[in-house]
Amino acid sequence: PLDASGTAARTDGLWSIDLDVRGPGGITAAANGRVFDNQTLDLNLNGRLPLGLANKTIAPRRLNGDATFDLAINGPADVNSVSGVVQTSGARAALPTLSQAVEDLSGSITLSSGSATVDFAGQLPAGGRLSINGPINLSQPLQGDIAVGLQGIVLRDPSLYEPSVDGQIRASGPLSGGATVSGTLNIGATEIQVPSSSIGALGELPAVTHVGQSFGVNQTLQRAGIGAAPEPSERSSSGPVYPLDLTINAPSRIFIRGRGLDAELGGQLTIAGTNKDILPVGQFDLIRGRLNILQQRFDLTEGSASIQGDFEPYLRLVAETEADTGTIINIIVEGPASDPEVTFASVPELPQDEVFAQLIFGRDLSEISPLQAVQLASAISTLAGRGGGALDSFRQNLGLDDFDVTTDAEGNAAVRAGAYISENVYTDVTVSSDGSTEINLNLDVTEDITAKGTVDADGETSLGIFFERDY
Repeated sequence: PLDASGTAARTDGLWSIDLDVRGPGGITAAANGRVFDNQTLDLNLNGRLPLGLANKTIAPRRLNGDATFDLAINGPADVNSVSGVVQTSGARAALPTLSQAVEDLSGSITLSSGSATVDFAGQLPAGGRLSINGPINLSQPLQGDIAVGLQGIVLRDPSLYEPSVDGQIRASGPLSGGATVSGTLNIGATEIQVPSSSIGALGELPAVTHVGQSFGVNQTLQRAGIGAAPEPSERSSSGPVYPLDLTINAPSRIFIRGRGLDAELGGQLTIAGTNKDILPVGQFDLIRGRLNILQQRFDLTEGSASIQGDFEPYLRLVAETEADTGTIINIIVEGPASDPEVTFASVPELPQDEVFAQLIFGRDLSEISPLQAVQLASAISTLAGRGGGALDSFRQNLGLDDFDVTTDAEGNAAVRAGAYISENVYTDVTVSSDGSTEINLNLDVTEDITAKGTVDADGETSLGIFFERDY
């Protein structure tokens, strides 16, 4: 409900209007001026409106905050007669389809002669500043030249990546469809995570069928992007099309980590095509990197990361080594960053488990000990993205901070178990298959200084002070 009060008086073929409006949510408006019999207007409008009034129209996007307006209408009742300014300060825009929000959104829209000049800036919750400015013709097809500036913007997918972005994107042409989106983006230090699967050996979850959900539940599912989705052909044929001409620069510091991988890549990408048919050209190539399996380190010899149509990184990383048996082995990690596959190739060609046994233990699969077989299964589980396998589950069940099983060249076993007994005191016990035992105690005196003491079953002891600093 709105409450209005004021006067309208007709004199000499025109109406004189003086009106005040009040409403919920802080709505205020005042209108005064004249309306001529030929529908020509001479009005002044000012007041305050909550931005949330637009939410039903722009859903699932949402606006919070208020806008103030000070406008004049001089001439016929159309947009070309409107001039003035609409301003907002400290507003917030939620963009769920982009997994983003813009906070402390402040700026103005200046109206004149059928065009609007936009000038806004805001902060992103994860970091960085966003600015939007440029002119728009308010008549269809909304010809415009809008520049979007990015300053230290942090884009975050918690399970995959977290880059910082600087640069500018420009939309030039008919904004209702057909405007060219161009620009250059410079990517800062980026962490691409290769996540361990949260599903484990059970495989992917089956599709969920929702039965009898209410309208509100159905609406929530659609807004979250997990409701019924149209077929790809329907998505590609609906909505406006915008040509793309974007360059993404990242000469270095694209880090890929997880499942034993630690690699740095760099390069350049060009995004061409349209928003309905994205065509990435180029890739990020390996600068340096390594793969760690069961305390063994293999240097990467080949690596790349490219972008697919859904903007998920597609990885290919290769480490080559020669086993003690003389077999040349390639460890290949390839696939989308969310679920890459690990395969092994060898010269001469061998089965996968045989290749892995020679890679880790330098001997044929038939020659490894039962304990080494457990380690082999644990390493395969780690690479497959199912955590640390049996050994890691055993460690968690015992409540230990560290549990490791190692072997020497002859296959003799040693077990090490360790735990923190206070915030700065760590101890571990190592028991070998020949019966020897060793106890270690570490005391963190400061961040950089550690005191270490050792005693074994023969009564031999040692004490050392260690200084270490990471740069």
